[in-house]
Amino acid sequence: MTVTDRAERDRKAFEGRLKTVAAAGLKDARRYAQDWWERMHSERLTAENIRMDGFFEHITHYQILIDLWTEMIEALSKGGDAVATWHGQIAKAEQAGAVTGGTMGNPVADARQHLWRDANEKFALYAADSFRRVS
Repeated sequence: MTVTDRAERDRKAFEGRLKTVAAAGLKDARRYAQDWWERMHSERLTAENIRMDGFFEHITHYQILIDLWTEMIEALSKGGDAVATWHGQIAKAEQAGAVTGGTMGNPVADARQHLWRDANEKFALYAADSFRRVS
């Protein structure tokens, strides 16, 4: 086996590990979103022991993470340099997480924008950590 063949095999193996990590991130986000959804619909919840906005915050947060992991998987599946693609998605999420804007004047829109920024920031951190682990 030549050095070029070995390098190509290693590159494909690394790309496979990145795709596996992205699929695991998506699976986790879906699992957590489903868990919060089921908690919200539990028969044990009553008006006295629930704070609804907390459930919606968590569910919305995980919906955004699901979108981010799905976007990562789609970007990786298009081919090209998996490492550059991975880092490009991290950079995109870091930029979105760093956006500071004024209030939108609507409490619901402001809360969603905050959750969007927070989810992007956490996605970037998790994706960077995942990349280091598989490297």
